[in-house]
Parts: sequence; structure tokens; C-alpha cells
Amino acid sequence: MAKSLNEKVKNYIPNDLVFSILSKLSLKSLKRFRCVHKTWSVLFENPIFMNKFRTNLISIPHSYYDDTSILLNQYVYDPDNGICRSLYLLSGERFENRVKLDFPNPFKIEEPQFDVLQSGSITGILCLYSFNEIVLWNPTINEFKVIPHNSVDSVPPYRHIHKEILGFGYDPISEDYKIIRYVYFSRVNDQSILPPDVNWEDFAHSREISYEPVWEIYSLRCNFWKKIDIPLPICCYCKGEGLYMDGICHWPATCEDDGQHYLVSFYLNNEVCFITPIPIDINFDENYIVQKKLLMLNGSLACILWYKYTTTYHILFLGELGVKESWTKLFVIELSDYIGYPIGVAKKCDIFFLKGDGELVYFDLCTEMIEKLGCIKRKHYSTKIIIYKKNLVSIEK
Repeated sequence: MAKSLNEKVKNYIPNDLVFSILSKLSLKSLKRFRCVHKTWSVLFENPIFMNKFRTNLISIPHSYYDDTSILLNQYVYDPDNGICRSLYLLSGERFENRVKLDFPNPFKIEEPQFDVLQSGSITGILCLYSFNEIVLWNPTINEFKVIPHNSVDSVPPYRHIHKEILGFGYDPISEDYKIIRYVYFSRVNDQSILPPDVNWEDFAHSREISYEPVWEIYSLRCNFWKKIDIPLPICCYCKGEGLYMDGICHWPATCEDDGQHYLVSFYLNNEVCFITPIPIDINFDENYIVQKKLLMLNGSLACILWYKYTTTYHILFLGELGVKESWTKLFVIELSDYIGYPIGVAKKCDIFFLKGDGELVYFDLCTEMIEKLGCIKRKHYSTKIIIYKKNLVSIEK
């Protein structure tokens, strides 16, 4: 009897220790372990445990950010130079230090300007794009490569072609950099730009024909584009910055028919795609349109939801790809003043926002404090925060 009691004592683990261990798990593991014990099934209803879990989730250092830097990519109106794009390296405890980086100049123009894709920057290679041009650039060794144009076989008659880059990243299995883009066509509406031998009646008839969009993937190792199939509902349109992590590119999509929001996750190696519905876990307001942005918060995939010009932001974390129910709302940011549109996240869960007057601020998710970045207020057309890791390896190696 005494021996049996001793064994029970040895096998007993205090609840405080159990909760401490569980609070350090990933969201996916924690959800799966709810079925192990009755008390574990209600952990998400325990405010003390959830506070500890949230704190660990955003404060325990993640290897994703080892040796990384912060880049600020701006597309603004300058009174002296007009509309211009620029790229800065930010440093300092409050990001007060700023060094301007010069874009590569593969096309030998006077002022090369590019947008920088947020997706894939953690690999040390930046994907730059401007109109129909795409350039891969390694700022550390100042090496670049212009991506070839070859794309869809042909453009349908009387159509404009549009190419939306949605993902860029590194495939660790094949050791290859890859780009994903969405190619679609819109009707030509201006009669004056038609060729001389085309009459308006023929053109008007052709406008009734619908052409399906095309998905393409580029391989740096093979140096060519190929068509791929992504099982996304035809009513969906993809718009917004994507993210990359561990060989997977993620980007947002929205269905025009019913307004359903999706997360599209594409595995670069086997070209398998997961579609995860995003629940709009926010109080409905018919006067506003729900805004959303994907974020990488301390190595975890998250989505921030808000109504434009309101002061409440809801942050959902994803537990498992393809499972809508695995989204969990862990943070609700309620502010006294409107701080604008989220543009990215730094290493310490500092969420950067662009205010309506062009001022940049960041919100520390740990301390819940707002700090100004000290930038000149200007009209912004596009601004983003990018996590970058130095890479000394050649692009083509």
C-alpha cells in the first residue's frame, strides 16, 4: 500500500508546473492537448493561464529573427522630387537611426525605384518589382538578377494583361528561390487605342468573351516560368502583401460573391496549396468594410482585423493550416485615438502603423505603448516594414 502511494506521489505533477509548461507550447499543440485532461479542455477560458500564454507567445525569442534587420520601404510624395520610392535600414532602440539604401540599377536609368515584396525577405534576397519588371537583389553583396519576362503563351485579343506577385521565398528541399504570381486580363475600353484594322463592332463582340486568369511559378535554378493550378474559387481575388516562412508562401484572398476571406498557403517544393477561411471575428458594423492584414508575430502567423477609422484592432493567430476553427483571437487592441493602417512588424512584436497624415508610429504589443518614429509627414502611396536577414551567398549559386 505504501509502495503504491509513493508511486502516485512520484507520478504527480503540480498543476502550476503543468500550466507553466503548457503556456510555452505553440497554439497548434495546445489545442491538440485539450483532450488529454478535463482541466486542459477549458484552458482557453482561464484568464490567468491565457495571460501567461499570450505573454510567452510574444516575448520568448524566436529563431526566425536571429541576426535580422528592419527595412522601411516607402512610396511617397516629395514636394521637391514628386512621387518617389525609397528604402531605409532602421536601427536603434526606438528605430531612430535611418540609413538610405540605393536600389540596384539594372536598366541604367537615372533614378531606379522599386517596390519591395515583404514575402521572402527573411532569406536575405529581396524581390523588387516595378511595372512589368522583377529583380532579385542581395543588398549584402549588392548582387542582382533580372527575371525574364516569358510568361503566358499569348495575350487574348483586346485585353490588358496584369501580373500580381503574391509570393517569393526559398525552397529548402530543392535549394531554389521561387516566385508566384497571378496573371489576369481586363477589357480594353478605349476605342482610340485599337489597331487601325480593327473596327469597333468586332471589338465590342470580343468584350463579351471571358478569359480565365493564370497562376505561374518561377524557378531561379531553371530560370523560367511555368503554369500551375491553385484550387482557389474563381470568385476570389488576391490582393495584399503576403508572408513567407519555412518554405511556405502565404497571402490573403477575398471572395467577391459572399465576402468570405481566405488565407492561401502554398508549399514551394511540392506546389501543394492549402486554403484556410479566415473568420471575421469582429462585431459587425454595416457602415464599415472589414480591413485585414497578415502579420508574422514572433514567428507565428496572425491576421489583424479592424474597421477603417476605428480604434479597435483584433488579432487572430492561426493554429493549423486548412482548419478555420484553429484561428484564435488572442489580442484586442483598444486605443483612444486612431493610429491608422498596420504596415508590418519588427522583431519584438512592435506593430508599425501608418497614420492618415503620413506619420509613422509603432505599437509595442508587450507594453501596449505607442511610440512615434519621428518621420516627416508626407502623403504615402505605399509603405511597409520588412524583416531582412543578411546573406553572403550569391543569388545564382
